[in-house]
Amino acid sequence: MSEVIYSVLLVEDDEEANKRIRSVLEAHPRFAVLGSALNLKVGMEALLLLKPDILLTDIGLPDGSGIELIKAIHQHRLDTEAMVISGFQDEHVVFQALEAGAKGYVLKHDEGQRIGDALLAMMAGGAPISPVIARLMLTRFDAPDSASKTQPEVLTERQHKILKLVCQGFSSREIAEKLSITYYTVTTHIKNIYQKLQVNSRSEAINEAYKLGLYKES
Repeated sequence: MSEVIYSVLLVEDDEEANKRIRSVLEAHPRFAVLGSALNLKVGMEALLLLKPDILLTDIGLPDGSGIELIKAIHQHRLDTEAMVISGFQDEHVVFQALEAGAKGYVLKHDEGQRIGDALLAMMAGGAPISPVIARLMLTRFDAPDSASKTQPEVLTERQHKILKLVCQGFSSREIAEKLSITYYTVTTHIKNIYQKLQVNSRSEAINEAYKLGLYKES
């Protein structure tokens, strides 16, 4: 069976970065770049016209925010997954992107191979986030008053470990390998985590975990 090829729309205002990222994706056997845009207006037109499998977008665009593109996916009910590729390392911006529906957040300076791997992980159900971003967000909640926040139904020790790995962007299969348990066991735990956190997706679970301050940076 041949591997699935995913269509991609790239929205990045820095011409050099746009060219570099596009060349990386065009050289990858699993991606077909439908087009690229340098601003929000052209990006929005391309998104609605091309309806790609993947939207890879920057946040800070000259005429607006890439988050508007992510919101448009849901507003127009497109079958598109969104990943942010940005230089922003502000946890508030990351939260806004995740709340809008982004499934991943990687930095522009990450190596090209990591960007390709992150996109494939996202399409396999993962929620890839650059380690720098993950540490930043976890540190934000390493505060004295975090324990006083309202907590959901208590997670088990194993569920805590799995949720932390989910927050770090590992797929269910990767988590199973790391913890030496079966893929089915991982998916069952994740389903129970969703129920306890009262969420319906990985991005919502990650967002809720950060909001509740469930973890401290190790």
